[in-house]
Amino acid sequence: MRPRTADRLLLRLAEEQANSRLPSLVAGLVRDGGPVWWGGRGRVHGEPPTADTQYRIGSITKTLVAVCVMRLRDEGRLALTDHVSAHLAETKAADATIAQLLSHSAGLQAETDGPWWERTPGGGWDDLAATFSEQTQRHRPSRRFHYSNVG
Repeated sequence: MRPRTADRLLLRLAEEQANSRLPSLVAGLVRDGGPVWWGGRGRVHGEPPTADTQYRIGSITKTLVAVCVMRLRDEGRLALTDHVSAHLAETKAADATIAQLLSHSAGLQAETDGPWWERTPGGGWDDLAATFSEQTQRHRPSRRFHYSNVG
């Protein structure tokens, strides 16, 4: 990467940090499967962020999952109208479609069962699939919006 490009990227980080009032941020670029640049601004626990600084990702995973699903759709590997059971046979959310999962209209509960999800390391697929049941369904698919971290 040219030094001028790296300088412009660092300037962009500084602008975004100021405009969004962020205490710190890190960004990186990957090309051909490997990192070509990273930059950080601000402080994390009194130290400048590094390429290894980890932030809580939270609901950003929903965006990443949606992008992956749309790529699979573009490749013809699934349709948004497919029922979940066509791809995940063991789930009890069989009546919901992929589009309903993405739009929070599948009727699924807001959170998984068990300890507060945000502070636990997570579980396996079996734990997540067990969350989908008639007892935990809030409404029939497509009836209304109900925010769901599960879906």
